[in-house]
Amino acid sequence: MKRLRVPRVALIFAIVFAFNIALPGHSRGAQESPARSKQSLTSDERSVIERAVLEDKRVRQIVGEEKPRVLTSDAQIDKAEAEAFLAGKTDKQPARRVTVVVFNPKTNRAARVLVSIEESRILEVQEIKAEEVPFSREDAEDALALAKASPEVRRAVGGRLDQFTILESGSDARVPFAAQALPLRSTNPRDPCSTDRCLDLIFRTEEGYLSVRAHVDLTKRTATIENKQDGGQHQ
Repeated sequence: MKRLRVPRVALIFAIVFAFNIALPGHSRGAQESPARSKQSLTSDERSVIERAVLEDKRVRQIVGEEKPRVLTSDAQIDKAEAEAFLAGKTDKQPARRVTVVVFNPKTNRAARVLVSIEESRILEVQEIKAEEVPFSREDAEDALALAKASPEVRRAVGGRLDQFTILESGSDARVPFAAQALPLRSTNPRDPCSTDRCLDLIFRTEEGYLSVRAHVDLTKRTATIENKQDGGQHQ
């Protein structure tokens, strides 16, 4: 029996690797808007922040005790404080804050945590839906592993399936067997991907793209095949 066709919106995956943090130490004479300035966290800062987040009881109560994935966003500064500092109205450096997303794939639960960088103090903990968790390189690798373990995908792609590796979107690297990840989002409640975390994998060789794509449901841990002519619709 055919499954119901349900259209989805596919967003091309510029794979987000634990997205780099930012924020600047600016002199008052700087011309660049402080809200747009970026400066990577030091490894010590990142380590202290992630440890504080993972040790927080509220976070563990939300996501569970298993080791979760941790995604750290770009830093933010208080705009009013930054403008006052640059205008010479105060000597106080603007506060830097960072958002950390903690996700446990086993429980499919996630939390968003706001952290003060200077104080290494948690300001806010909020539970979020799993589908709100940004996709990472780890998700793409996980999806490819599920595809390689699927007899259906292996029949469609053939023995060379094992040669495919994840290629970051926009990369100029010459990879003879490249798999690219396309995150799927759906607003249709009949579509599992309205609540599950889903990816499509497309496969490219030196001769071009294959005519099939693998649909991977990371929540249900399944991988199936979709034909290109289906226009991105899952049957």
